[in-house]
Formats: sequence, C-alpha cells, structure tokens
Amino acid sequence: MRHTAIKGAVLLGAGAMLLAGCAAGAGDTPADGESAAPADISLSYSQPHTDPFQNAENVGSMEKFAELGYATIPATNADRDAAQQITDIQTLINKGAKGLVISVGDADAIVPAIEFANESSVPIVAIDEAPASGKIAMIVRADNVHMGELACEEMGSRVEAGSAVITLDGDPVTSNGRDRTNGFNDCMAENYPDVELVNVATEWDPAKAAAGIETAMNQYDNVAGIYNQSDATFFPTILDTLDSLGKLTPVGDDGHIVQVSVDASPMAMTAIRDGWLDAAIAQPMTDYIDYGVDYLTRAIAGETFKAGDTDHDSVVEERNGNLVDLLPTPVVTIDNVEDPELWGNKEFALEAFGATK
Repeated sequence: MRHTAIKGAVLLGAGAMLLAGCAAGAGDTPADGESAAPADISLSYSQPHTDPFQNAENVGSMEKFAELGYATIPATNADRDAAQQITDIQTLINKGAKGLVISVGDADAIVPAIEFANESSVPIVAIDEAPASGKIAMIVRADNVHMGELACEEMGSRVEAGSAVITLDGDPVTSNGRDRTNGFNDCMAENYPDVELVNVATEWDPAKAAAGIETAMNQYDNVAGIYNQSDATFFPTILDTLDSLGKLTPVGDDGHIVQVSVDASPMAMTAIRDGWLDAAIAQPMTDYIDYGVDYLTRAIAGETFKAGDTDHDSVVEERNGNLVDLLPTPVVTIDNVEDPELWGNKEFALEAFGATK
C-alpha cells in the first residue's frame, strides 16, 4: 500500500463508579482535601482549543464539579496556543485550584505545566488526550490506536482493491492524532494492502482538511473513501467540500464516497441518519467527564490507583509512566444510531453542537 502525503496549505459521586484503587494507608498524611468539605475545595478545567467537542468537555466537567458541591474557578481556553495552556494551568493553581481536569493540546509542550502542578501538590486528571510525561493521577481516554483499527475495518470492508482513500490526519503533536493515524494506516497495510492511502495533514484545521480533500480529488480519479479523524471538527466541512466538487452521493448509490469517522458527534449522527456517513467510531465523552471528575476528587482525598480491570468495562494500563483508563469505543452505523446511550444523542451534546435529532 502506498502512502501519499499532502501537507501544509493543502491540506481536532463518584467513588462507586470506578475501579478499586488503593486508599491512603493509616501511616499516610491525609491530603489537603481529605477532611475538607467539597465546598471548601476549588476545582477547574483547562481547555486547549475551541471546537464543539472541547467546549462540551469543558462545560460538562465544570457542571459535574458544581453538581458534586465543589467550588470552581472559571475554566480557561488556550485557543490552540500551547504556551498559553501552560500559563493557564499555572494561573489556575496560583488562584487556589486544588485539582484540575485538563485536555492536552500538545503532548510534549504541556509537560512543564504538569511538573508545576506536581511541585504544587495539585492532582491533575487528563481526559481525551495524554501528555508525554509528568505525573498524572489518571488519564481517562479511549484507545485511539484501536479506534483507528476499527475505522480501518469499517473502511476496508466497503472499498475495493485498487481504490484510494483520503485520510484526514490529526495533528501529530497530539497523542490522538498520532494514534488514530497509526492505528488506521497499520491496519490498512496489513489487511487491505491494495488500497492506496492519501494522507492529508490537517493539524485539526477544517480549512486544511477541505483544501486537502480538494487537492486529492483533483490528483486521484479513484478516491473511494475518506477517513475523518474528528467529525466533531470536520463536519460539515467535508460534506460541503464534496458537494462543491459534485461528489456528494448518498450511501448505497453509485459514486458514493465511503466516509468513516471518529467521534460520533451529534453532526455525525445526523449524517448517518441522512445517509452521508457510513460509520463513526464513538468517543465516550460522557464517560470522560464522569470518570475524569471522579478520579480527580478521589485523588484529592488521597486515593491512589492501580492497573487492572475496572467495573465499567474498561482496563487501566500503565503507559509512559502514567495510568490510563482506556474506555470502550462502540462503532455507530445506521443500525444503532438511535441508541440513547451514545453521547452524540444526549441533550447536553446536542446543545453544545447546536444540533437536533
């Protein structure tokens, strides 16, 4: 399988819910928050950039803090500036935050902020994305390599040998971008070697995704599919681009370009219902929020965690020196798109994306 890159301009409680952890022992010094009431403990959220998925994670986490009775400090949004996210996290801690849930914008660049939190004895839980290093109480995310593999199987079963597939690759500075690319590419090479991949570097930028699709469609006359690594970021850009090129054809019709995505956002659910999107690999956003907040509040109380199976159908593994709770990622198709348990069908998500069912 050949890989053709298109880059640059041509080209995003509590305790009863979780695994058994190890509580602080009798000889341990209680953490600051262990005997304090939730209302006396300030928590907050650090968002790396603006898109509906990130906005929903931010709002959901802050609402969960308040629901559990914790004081909050207004969340921050670094707006794609890695240095700003470092400053944001330091500022939140200096303002008195005793714990933070964060989503990581740049896996390497975020490390100094995590080290600052470590030095300040402020627990951090990362959701959705993973930092490269630094001590995190828990990382709550999906197995993004596996999501890439699931997308590969959905795509590979629908396109013919000899065709080309455009892959809208996420930013490689993020763990999600790297993992979704590697999982998909490696699976396609092993199982569908006669399908050519046309990799588009998007950096999670819809404009770069649109330009990359247009360039690829002009260069290749055998494009049969598009692998979209974030439908929360790239819809409706993809549909608009295909429509402008005269290539938007419903599922099942001649000339249909197979589309498989990651996220299963409300927009993707609508696209599946309307017959434009073949399949989406669902990120468990509501679980990111619920378990992320739960791990954080338990860490503030002095609890530590260990690898192993959880009671919510996931597995905690050690990766790069930190524990990662790898949550399940269902495949969404026309057969199960109405499942009310899928996050893209939940009211808070519909509101965050300005969508309706």
